[in-house]
Amino acid sequence: MDIEKTFSTNTPADKMKEIMINNVLSRQDVQMFFGETTWDGNTLNFSSGLVSGGKFEIVDNEVKVGIDLSMFGKMAKGQIEGTLEKTFSKLP
Repeated sequence: MDIEKTFSTNTPADKMKEIMINNVLSRQDVQMFFGETTWDGNTLNFSSGLVSGGKFEIVDNEVKVGIDLSMFGKMAKGQIEGTLEKTFSKLP
């Protein structure tokens, strides 16, 4: 994994999944990096031109992020990490 982060929240997994769907995935800056998404339970899998593959694993009080970057994604790694930090620092 090129990027691995765990973000602490004060939110149960089911509520955090709802927040991810309604408040995170709808954002244009997030969609640009994470492209196509599919849910498998509380795990959101995604891929785009920048991301070879990745997932957000939602558990009680945490969101775990794992991302494999494409060659182009490696050039934008700092921008992707900045978007993650900005996005998840605002979550409950």
